[in-house]
Parts: sequence; C-alpha cells; structure tokens
Amino acid sequence: MRKIVVPVDFSPSSVKAVEDAITIAKKVAGEIGIIHVNRVNSFASMFGSHKTAENVGDVEKGMEKLVKGIDFEGIDYTTTLRTGSLSKEIASYAEETTAFLIVIGVEPADKNSSWLSAEAYKIISIAPSPVITIPFSDKPFDLKKIILPIDTSITTRHKAPFTAELATAFRGVVYVLGTCIDESPEFVSKLEGYCYQVRKFLNQANVPNEFEFLVGNNAVKMTVDYAKTINADMIAVLTEHEPGTINFKGSVAQQMIQSSTIPILSIHKSFDVQQFEY
Repeated sequence: MRKIVVPVDFSPSSVKAVEDAITIAKKVAGEIGIIHVNRVNSFASMFGSHKTAENVGDVEKGMEKLVKGIDFEGIDYTTTLRTGSLSKEIASYAEETTAFLIVIGVEPADKNSSWLSAEAYKIISIAPSPVITIPFSDKPFDLKKIILPIDTSITTRHKAPFTAELATAFRGVVYVLGTCIDESPEFVSKLEGYCYQVRKFLNQANVPNEFEFLVGNNAVKMTVDYAKTINADMIAVLTEHEPGTINFKGSVAQQMIQSSTIPILSIHKSFDVQQFEY
C-alpha cells in the first residue's frame, strides 16, 4: 500500500487535508499515516527540561476526536505522535514509512492559527517525498485539470512522471504550460524543445494533455493567472530551480504556495525520474 502522510495540528485546514488524502488514497490504492508533532518548548529545552508545548494527554484526545469525526471509507490509517522539530519529525516519518506523498492543509497567510501553515515550506524543503499543499476550502478534492509549468532549467521535466501518475489515477488532463520570460531565439527554442519532450512523454503514458505557451516577465503570476483562467485543480512545481531561469527572488514553490488558491504539488528536482526517457 502507498503511504500518504498527513501532518495535523487539529486546525480546520489539517482536518480537511485528512479528508482530501482519503480521496487520493482511494485513487492510488493508498493508506493514511496521520502524524502530529508535539513541538518542544524551546525556552524549557534551554535548561534541559523535557516539558513540551502541549499536554500529551490533550493531544491524544484531540487525535481520537479527529479520527472519530472522519469517515475513512474503508481506507486503512494509523496515527502517530512525536515530539521535536515539526519539519524534521514529519520528514523523518515520511522517510521511515517510504511515503508516496505528503499532504498538508494550509490556511491563508493572514491567519496564524495553524502551525503547519507557518512551516509548510520548511517541510517541503526537506521532505523525501512529493508534497501537496492544499489551501483550506469547502471544495471537494479532484484533479481533472493539472498545470505543469515548464521553463528552461534542465530539471524542469522531472515533474512529469509523478504528475502523470496522479493525472492517470484521477483521469485528469495535464496542461503543459511553457513559461517564456525571455523571447530570445535560444531561450524560446530550448523551452519549446522541453515542452515537446514532456508532451511526448505524456502521450506515451496515455495521459491526455494540452499545451499553452505564455510570454511574460513573472512565471509565477503567469501560471497562477492561467490556473484561474482554466479553473485548474492543481499546479505542479519543483522545490528548486536552477539559477537564472526565474527572474524573481525566492523559491518557486514558496512563491506559488503563497500566491495560489488551489493545491500545489511540490517535487524535488532530485526526485527519482529513472522512468523518464527523453
């Protein structure tokens, strides 16, 4: 069974993430691993105390209440409680369980009620598995339209295999989006070549796909605006890009998560892509 890890802090967004993970699990023959990390009280730890930021008994009751309130629809699940650094413990758990995916529910940036929202990118940056961050909403989770932005970094195509797998599971369409921020012949030729290779891969994998080529000076804005135009369900990005391919500061994944109102799939550029033949 494919393990889908869902960190929870008992905020509405994290509870919704468990429900969305169940939807994914049904599509990919998966099981759910719910984890709560009891953060160490940094002030107490300075003096060697083992006191933590939460009462373990309260956390256990909170976890019991959470699972009783969710219909797992026959999907197997486990619950885990750990103490320590939020991002490190979640990443370690994902590695130990050979997680297929991590699903994180996030809230708007102006809310501070969710620990996970505040540290979502820290988790993404060290996670051994692809991560889907899902903004809180009442919208049922689905992946009928997935945007796959392509730039001129050598690793940009590494998103394609996992994206294709999810698209196949949900019978969705992948929208290959060429994000052109430099209209020089060399840049355009390279970008068109990478888009062609990705579409060839998708066609060989029998994944329905569409193609759009957009020109502008901000790849994140172009992608987010395009997602709104086609009413997309998710955007797939890399957690890192090679220098010079994007003309704004900050990680693409981080920028995208902050800008988008739809789920973002973040994949490390070093993610295993042996199956991807160009």
